[in-house]
Amino acid sequence: MTQDKISRCPLCHGKGAAFFFEDAARSYFRCRECLLIHVPEAFWPTRAAERARYDQHRNSPNDPGYVRFLDQLAEPLAGLLPEKSRGLDYGCGPAPVLCERLRARGHEVHPYDPFYFSDPPEGPFGFITSTETFEHFRNPRGEIEKLRALLSPGGLLGVMTTFWEEALFKGDWHYRRDPTHLCFYRRESFDFIAAEWGFRILFCDDSRTLILQKE
Repeated sequence: MTQDKISRCPLCHGKGAAFFFEDAARSYFRCRECLLIHVPEAFWPTRAAERARYDQHRNSPNDPGYVRFLDQLAEPLAGLLPEKSRGLDYGCGPAPVLCERLRARGHEVHPYDPFYFSDPPEGPFGFITSTETFEHFRNPRGEIEKLRALLSPGGLLGVMTTFWEEALFKGDWHYRRDPTHLCFYRRESFDFIAAEWGFRILFCDDSRTLILQKE
């Protein structure tokens, strides 16, 4: 599918991202330095195809399973936030359910999504959530810099993105097969993020959920 064997990592900008795997649709490269797996630009969906995929999502506050999923972040994050904190749900999608979960706990939360709630966010914010968003980033380095700039000193960044395991990744993993998923992370990827951008990891479930604090 591809003749390229080395690619520049879009997270750490190291030149050691080597060919890792390919399926019928795409090739994937793994960085030796930060362990990010990324999809080269040649395989990115068009913006119209990306939007069409998101329009298929049926996330609802009336779906108990989806609410439990979001509470994997909402509950530990709420336990760390001061009362009546001001926050941003970055990449909230068409139904900002997490905003509702955190508003119910007394916080002010603003939705942002480039497709559905596109007004530019005005920081600073005491916290930012980004659930099932990091894997969609075309430029993860630029997006993380943007998120950090929107946070107040000491502010919290809550992230949900499922960590990859090699056997799972090379199997019939639904997460890999989503054409809008372009980056796949490990805990080590977030260790790099913390060191590079001045965060401290306060919480990690070693599966998908992290809370980082801006230093």
